[in-house]
Formats: sequence, C-alpha cells, structure tokens
Amino acid sequence: MTTNMKNKKQVCLSVLIYISVFQPSILLSQNLKMIGVRIWDSEKKSFGVLSDIEIQKGLVKSIQPSTKTQTETVRYLLPGFCDASVTLGSDALGGEISKDALPFHLQSFLATGFSHVESVSDPDLQNLKDEISKARLVGPIISQSQKPILLQSHFGSGDAPTKQYNLKDINHPTFLKDADPSRSKHLPIFLKRASQEMFSQADLFQLREEAQKNGYTPIVYSFADPNSWEDALDAGYQVLFHSLPPNAHLEAIQRRSFVWAPMLNITYLQSMKVDPTLLGSKVKSYAKFHPVFQEKFLESFLLSIGEGEASPQSKKMADQFESLYSSLDGFPQDRLIFASGSGHFGSYPGLGAIIEADLWLKRWKLHLLPESQTNRESESTSFWQKLWGSFQRTYSIRKVNQDPETINQNQRDLITVLTQNTCLFIKADHEGRIRLGGPAHFSVHKRNPFVQPLGIFAIESMVLGGKLVYTPKPEKVGKKP
Repeated sequence: MTTNMKNKKQVCLSVLIYISVFQPSILLSQNLKMIGVRIWDSEKKSFGVLSDIEIQKGLVKSIQPSTKTQTETVRYLLPGFCDASVTLGSDALGGEISKDALPFHLQSFLATGFSHVESVSDPDLQNLKDEISKARLVGPIISQSQKPILLQSHFGSGDAPTKQYNLKDINHPTFLKDADPSRSKHLPIFLKRASQEMFSQADLFQLREEAQKNGYTPIVYSFADPNSWEDALDAGYQVLFHSLPPNAHLEAIQRRSFVWAPMLNITYLQSMKVDPTLLGSKVKSYAKFHPVFQEKFLESFLLSIGEGEASPQSKKMADQFESLYSSLDGFPQDRLIFASGSGHFGSYPGLGAIIEADLWLKRWKLHLLPESQTNRESESTSFWQKLWGSFQRTYSIRKVNQDPETINQNQRDLITVLTQNTCLFIKADHEGRIRLGGPAHFSVHKRNPFVQPLGIFAIESMVLGGKLVYTPKPEKVGKKP
C-alpha cells in the first residue's frame, strides 16, 4: 500500500470519528476492542501492563495481556471522572445558558474526561437526560440532587433562588413532600447567615435527623462562612461543601470527622478579578487543556472581563483567598470530594475542574516542601507572587519508563479523588474504575497523561458505555501546508 493511500485512509477514519461526535447515531456501537493499551489500576494507583480490552454491550468483557510490543503506539486509559456539584443552567458569566450553547457545555465535560456529574440548583433535568440517552445530545451521565433547602433567616427577601424553609418546618418536615424519587438522595442545605443571629443547634440537629431517617444525605453548602461551618459541625453534619475558613473555631475531632469538597476555584476566580489582564492570561493557559472551551467560550470570556476596575467584593476575596487556600493543608485525601461548582463566574464546564485540580496540586506541592525551602520562599516572595508565578513553574517529572517512578503521590491522590472518592459518593455506575464486568466509561490518552501535571485533562477521546462520544477535531493528514 502506498503512503498516499495510507494517508487517505487515515483522513477518512479521522473524519468518521469527527462526524460521530456531532451525529451520535453513527459509529456508536457499544462493542469495542482496543489493542495495546495501559489501563489505570485503581488499587495500585498506576497503569497496568500492556493489555487488550474488549467491550460488549457497554460492559468490559475481558482484559488480557497484549501481544502488541511496547515500541508501537500505546494508549493510556483513565476511568471517567466524577464531579459532585455543577449547575448546568448558568453560562458562567452571570446569565442563563442559551439553547445553542448547551451542546457545547455538555461536550465540555466529556472533553476533560468527566463521565458523570451531579447537578445542584437546576430545574428538572429529566428531559435533558432523555435527550442524552436517546443520543440526540451528547453529554455526560447526569444525576440530580434534591432541591436545595434555603432557610428563611439566611437570605433577604427575594434573594433565594428556590423554595425557603423556616427551621420550625422541621417539626413537620414539609421539605420531604417535595422529594423527587427520580433524583439522588443528596439533600443540599444552603447554610449562610444573613445576620449574626445563631441558629438553634436543636433545630439544625433535628433537620439532619429527619433527613437521615428518611434516607437522605444532608450536604451543607457553607459559602465559606466560618459561623456556618461551626453550626453545621456542632449539629453533626458530616458532608460540607465550600472552603473552610481557617479562623473557624473547630475542635481537632471535628476536623477528623467530615467529608469535604473545597470548591476553591470559585473564590479563586472571583479574587483574580482584581487584575483582569492576569486573569485572562491564566485562563488562556488553562484553555490549552480544553479545546472546546478554547474554541467556543474563551474569546467571549476575555471580552467579558475587559480591563475594568476590580469590584470591592473581588478585592475582599483576594484578601481572603490565601487563608481559604491554606485550609487544604494536611486534610486527609480519603475524605476529599471533587466538586467544581461549574456555573459560577468563570467556572465553565471542565474549566472549573481543571483550575480546581491545579490549585490542589500546587498547594499539596507547596505544603510538602522542606521547611527550610518553604521559609526561604516565604521570606523573598509574597503569597500572590508564589501562587500566580507558580503557573509558569515547570514540574520535574522523570521520563516515562515505569509509571510507579513517574507518577508522584499528589497526582495519584488527585486521580483517586476524581474517580473512586467522588464516583462512589454520587453513586456512579462504574465506581470510578475500569473493571471486568463494569461499565466502560473511560478517557483515552495518546501518552502517559502524568508527563505534565494537568495532562489527565488533555484527552484524545472519551468513551461512555463502550461508545465513542468525544474526540477533538482531527488534524489533516498527508497534506503539505
């Protein structure tokens, strides 16, 4: 076969794959076989030996040692990631998402390796889920929490986006009448004081008891308010979302007992409004890992931030972010949940997750520096210089030979949180693993994704239930520029 004929075949295959993204009924067989791949082993936290994987009817039928040689092209498979808190109805600029933009918002999750997301604060999404299941739209597998509870004393008149409850309602738990059996058992509770008045611990305790007695998991969204953290933990709540203020007066036993989703990128993006030029530059640096955002949303985002002056609220958040960021130090990895808060300012689908992951990796790395080196950096460099400057730092990772030597512990921990921790929390069907008999939800990578810190998001393609649901636009092959 001539070189030209080979190139033509490659072009045709690439075009067919590209068509399959926008015409889901084409080439989306649930049977798939991949030769010569390395599959992420969730127990060993490394890639396994070169293998062949066969998928039938959307399930992993077999994983066998491969006859393919290591010198040939090897693909790396990571389990589909899970995001525990997104809002699909927001365009991340303060408005509602348009009908034209919706397919690209959904595709953005796939483009960054997310197979499952849990929606919070959206209206009923059953129609959207039906459209995805019928392949009229391409998107991740969506679960939806129960409608959030907003207590009346937390919000001023007209501020609450959904139904409000007074704590006295827990004596006659009317909120349970609004429960939707088609949604998950997660019950978000937006707990932020609008005044200095304290909530009755007995009432908050009873609210939690009623929820748990009826099979729900109450999740407190604290909005980084230290008093709300104290109220929630004093009343025995075990799942908290949003940043933990270091000035919250928590006992050591409290810090050891709860599950936490920091959602740091929300405050981080708001805080960076103090310097729109720098914000735009940093978002551009993240966009290289996210081709859908780069093509469809980056330009409009850059135009929206302009060069205007920072608001007082942004300046306040910039002052607060260092202390919020430090709360991640030393928190046990096995009690972390990954939630991007997609839908908040700048936190586009997938992009917010990339920023969240990068913040974690940088903080973990900083926290693990030798004390003498940390002191030297602190003496010569401000916090913001260290944080913003670290985007230009190069990470020292050895060349790809044996993965246990090339994947540092922080990256292993991040993958565990993105997959097993969070997928089990939202009850994703694949449990954050690629396993025999399990659903085939995984991202495909051209090379070891750990060669660069955020390489896990730079995917070649995404597979859900054995179906190819996303691949970037193909490059033209065999044509001279």
